Amino acid sequence: MKRIFRTLSIAGALFVMSLTASAQTPAVSTKYSDEKIEELIQSYHTANARDVSPDETLSQQLKKDFSAARDIEWETAAGIYEAEFEINRTDYKAFYDADGNLLMYIFDIRLSQVPANIKNAAQTKYPAFKFDRDAKKIIKGKKVLYQVTLEKRETEIEATFNSDGSFVKEHYD
Repeated sequence: MKRIFRTLSIAGALFVMSLTASAQTPAVSTKYSDEKIEELIQSYHTANARDVSPDETLSQQLKKDFSAARDIEWETAAGIYEAEFEINRTDYKAFYDADGNLLMYIFDIRLSQVPANIKNAAQTKYPAFKFDRDAKKIIKGKKVLYQVTLEKRETEIEATFNSDGSFVKEHYD
């Protein structure tokens, strides 16, 4: 009986993961180069964002890209729109231009979902630090990035790596 329950539990978990995975793979716009996307996102982060109700084009595009999105909140700054939402208890952020082009999106993942080469690169760069349980996967233009949080006593670092394990940047908290 335990074996049947365990098999059903695993099958259910795989089904939920497949639903989540299909919701996580919208196409990022090819309108902009990776460098331009970086510039647009940077301008958004350095401007004063304000809450906003998006127009129908943006709302429909978000629903098309992330059909299972719930609890959606929008902000805008510097001509960029950020949607924060949840899919199956996973937090997401998606960034759009005013025309509804998806520039990038970020979602929470478990540390167990971070590829080994990323974990190895982080451990090599920060040997005295311990991993936090959660991480983020970032789809930005043509790039896939991973952000891990590492801690040592009172110091916390958010380190970002390319999918090949090369270091991109760090932020100390």
